[in-house]
Amino acid sequence: MNFIEFSIILTFLYLIIMCVIAIGLIFIRMERRVFHTPTVSVIVCARNEANVIGRLLQSLTKLHYPEDKFEIILIDDDSFDGTHNIMQQYADGKPNWKVLRHDKTTATLKGKKGALTLGVQASRSEIIMVTDADCVVPPDWITSTVSFFRKDVGMVLGNSPVEKKAGFMNIYERFDTLCEASVAAASTYYNKPTHANGRNLAYRKQVFEEVNGYENCVNTDTGDDFFLMQEIRTRTRWRFAYNTDPAGFVTTTATPLGKRYIHQQLRRNSKAFHLTIPFFILGAIAFLFHVALAVMLFSPSLWKWLAAILLFKFIAELIATFHGARLFCQTDLLKYFPILWVLYPVFYLSSQLIGSLKIYRWK
Repeated sequence: MNFIEFSIILTFLYLIIMCVIAIGLIFIRMERRVFHTPTVSVIVCARNEANVIGRLLQSLTKLHYPEDKFEIILIDDDSFDGTHNIMQQYADGKPNWKVLRHDKTTATLKGKKGALTLGVQASRSEIIMVTDADCVVPPDWITSTVSFFRKDVGMVLGNSPVEKKAGFMNIYERFDTLCEASVAAASTYYNKPTHANGRNLAYRKQVFEEVNGYENCVNTDTGDDFFLMQEIRTRTRWRFAYNTDPAGFVTTTATPLGKRYIHQQLRRNSKAFHLTIPFFILGAIAFLFHVALAVMLFSPSLWKWLAAILLFKFIAELIATFHGARLFCQTDLLKYFPILWVLYPVFYLSSQLIGSLKIYRWK
């Protein structure tokens, strides 16, 4: 098999992947919902987030859900700034709020897995919902999310768009988040989610206990959402759902370009070698496809093949992006698609490759 033949096969496989994603995005919005009010524990783990956590806590005070049916559990993950005091100020006088402190010096689980485990153990509800300190939840977040918990659903994944601000960096970050959410939602339609987002995630406490929480990933310092999702997918018969209701979207703070953003991207994309074999193969196909394009770009004799393949790639990705943008109310990003279409694969695949080498900083 020569290089052209290999490239054509990769192109065909890649286009199939894009088609599968587009179909998933079309049909995911048709998921059946049930309206009930199970008990819910909202868990927030924060470490040195005094500068941002106030917005989240304020939004949590505005939740529309029966007060006797939910509780807020705030976990101070061994902070040394004013995070604990801010948590306590909001919790004081609220019977369904509690503040706990997690001691990282004695923890056996890396990252925030220990803090999350502490929160789950302290919870008294059927459903666990988690978000991050740099987010803002909408008033109907709980009501919207629990409506996707049909009897056979063990985990509900959610969307967490980046807040809209001025500048191209914000456009890129929002597009990156849109792409991640689109792939997650499409794969969830097939009950094979590729990843989960810890900024907007819910699961049954029973399911967490069935897979023994994070016991099978004690040596990894990131990916609590991803590893829990993967444990449920590979070890149980529970189904997944994706919350496509805008009333359940959790907004996250935009991250300025700098060291923090770079390390965040590397951390998010550091799990390639932790994927199960089928997903690793899919990732490898996408990676090798783009490598083949790069080889063609520097080989003038192959430019005719490159032009044809790029045309098919552009159309397929535009279709998938269009359906994702409609689903997640981000259609304003479509006008930037041509330039993002060029830049995004370069930055994303680079962060995947470098992130897999564990070259990042974790607080």
